[in-house]
Amino acid sequence: MKIYPTLIALIMLALSSCKENPTFTIRAEMDGLADKPILVVYDDPTSRLDTIFPKEGKFDYAFTPDTITLFRLVMPETGEVIPVFADKGQEMTLAGTFQAPDITGDGMNGEYGALLKEVQALKDSASIAQAVEKFIQTHPSSFASAYLINQYFIQVPSPDTEKIDRLIAPLAGNIKDSRILSVILKTLPSQENNTRQNKEYVNYFSCKDREGKYISWAGEKGSYTLLNFWASWDEESLVRRDSLAKLVEKFPEKKFKVLNISLDYEKDKWLEKCKKDTKQWIETCDFKGWNNTIVKQNQIHTLPANILINNSRKIIDVQLYNQALYNKVNEELKE
Repeated sequence: MKIYPTLIALIMLALSSCKENPTFTIRAEMDGLADKPILVVYDDPTSRLDTIFPKEGKFDYAFTPDTITLFRLVMPETGEVIPVFADKGQEMTLAGTFQAPDITGDGMNGEYGALLKEVQALKDSASIAQAVEKFIQTHPSSFASAYLINQYFIQVPSPDTEKIDRLIAPLAGNIKDSRILSVILKTLPSQENNTRQNKEYVNYFSCKDREGKYISWAGEKGSYTLLNFWASWDEESLVRRDSLAKLVEKFPEKKFKVLNISLDYEKDKWLEKCKKDTKQWIETCDFKGWNNTIVKQNQIHTLPANILINNSRKIIDVQLYNQALYNKVNEELKE
């Protein structure tokens, strides 16, 4: 029987392709990891949530990414985060603790893990910022650089837009076009007119409930959240808040919620004015008043104030109450 070399080559190529494993895998064995769920928050190229249930400090998590996928492992009770950069056929290993993870693995995860080990050994914030900046400059084609720009230079009370622009400029095109950077850049006010009205998106932020545990407040696709800023010492904001409490139940539970962000300084006074938490009504306060990071990032200077956002944190409108708010949310839900 005659066997053609070309046919043999094609068969060998097919067999080789079959052996390749397209899945991305995390293998974790960590200290102090209780058997409590860990949130998997997908950021790029699409947003979604998943959950990991570890057993005795161990878990494996695997999926097949269509393209490089960015997500975060989030400990709900503490808000601690481990970023993950998933590509086909790669593996990532987690050891240490969730607070101080030892990350090894292929590609960007290994690179980020090496930086994290360097940062963990540094004492002051200036040295940490320098190490992170050097990593970004030497890794222009890494999605880890996009994550680090957000973590260390954007998620701060007063972002230095000039420095952020300098860090982003040399990055590869696909890194600049990533969802994590494109959305982040829209959250920053322009340098010419540094006001909240120029922002298109609200930065992602973490917040705690009245027991001090971090909560997940982001809504599902097609849902809307009203960020309502108030304080127990501001009478008008209390009146406005009461009107919101009556309105919230007019909408489907999964489509509209109010996240109440208090500018109180004293826990007792805040708790005295808090309403019962539900899936549609959430209370949070860090007791920093006007120094609250969310307040600063969104240029809130007076009370009462609110911002209506969709599930992608895009700003729909501001300062809506009563019938105007009802009409706007109703209109958005119909589209």
